[in-house]
Amino acid sequence: MSLHMQIYDVVKQVGIAESMWREALERHDAVSEEYDGVRFFRITKKIGPIGRGSIITEDGIVFGFPRIARVVHLENGVRNAYTLPFYVEEKVDGYNVRVMRIQGRVLVFSRGAYVCPFSTDRVTDFLDVKKIFDDIPGLVICGEFAGPDNPYNIEHPPYVKEDIRFFAFDLMMINQPHRVPVNERYKIFDDYRMPTVRRFGQFSASDIPGLKKIIKELEEAGCEGIVMKPTHPAEKILKYVTLSSCLRDINVTAPLMAEMASEFFTHRIIRAAMFIHEQLQVLQPEVFSQLGKALLKPIYENVVKAARNEVIDEKFFLRFREERNIQRMIDHLRKCKVKFEVLSKKNIGNYWQVEFARKCYASYEILQKHLQGATHVD
Repeated sequence: MSLHMQIYDVVKQVGIAESMWREALERHDAVSEEYDGVRFFRITKKIGPIGRGSIITEDGIVFGFPRIARVVHLENGVRNAYTLPFYVEEKVDGYNVRVMRIQGRVLVFSRGAYVCPFSTDRVTDFLDVKKIFDDIPGLVICGEFAGPDNPYNIEHPPYVKEDIRFFAFDLMMINQPHRVPVNERYKIFDDYRMPTVRRFGQFSASDIPGLKKIIKELEEAGCEGIVMKPTHPAEKILKYVTLSSCLRDINVTAPLMAEMASEFFTHRIIRAAMFIHEQLQVLQPEVFSQLGKALLKPIYENVVKAARNEVIDEKFFLRFREERNIQRMIDHLRKCKVKFEVLSKKNIGNYWQVEFARKCYASYEILQKHLQGATHVD
């Protein structure tokens, strides 16, 4: 039996007709992938009940990350959303992954359903994967890799000073679209000593002062924000971020402002204004200089570079346990159309340490054209 038909036997269990599956393959809504001998389909566009970012293997369906609703006014957002208690956890600034065992191999998938060779290489530093997946077959661990030395997100929590760490925040099961209930999830986290995001406990919609106290502490520490998770599945998961998170987002993205949608910046400025109005009540003068510096300084520095004919780049540093995974990561970045250069590679202690430079040609070319006097209509 062909892989396509084996996979169809899996997807028909959720009501997908053979004609719908064939059309999805023709439109590349389901893309065949292979990683180190493990074959699977990556879902790039919703197919029936199977959402974008899902992974389909002979073992079953791993459903994608559900989108989390955001509130920008904490008190009113919480009062509107919750009639029953909910749990509060820290929102860690990193990149989302799903850890699972497929065909006997432990792999780490990105939100877009790509296998990340770097994360797959490093996950055993943080999880006892053999015991976890032997004891609970079909488990999917949802978590965040965070730290200064990662390939995707320049921002990181203030308490991760170097390299990366892993923080579990959810559990799912293969073939089940819903998450494991919070109490059961926490027990599994603790039983297997998984590192997790900070858990602040259970709250109700009337305990706004308690929530604001947490937000104040996270803002002062330079952390991203909170995620609120209901005890009843009918209620929403919500996220809320700090002022400092908004300013950091703007600062690290402003270097590439020339190629970014303006909404990225305006959304964060609105969030910042809402945070100040609700949490601080007063717009302090230093916020003006912080926002101005975050917006203008990075793009000005890149204008200077472009004027010197220097290609704009972003450097990042990765540590690998196995040398062969360096080439797999290089192949992965190329597949994702990332332009980069390997600057150095050293074997130090238990790790291979590799420095990359991501080349930002689009921003460079746009700024070069402006500097050369090109005209445009806006």
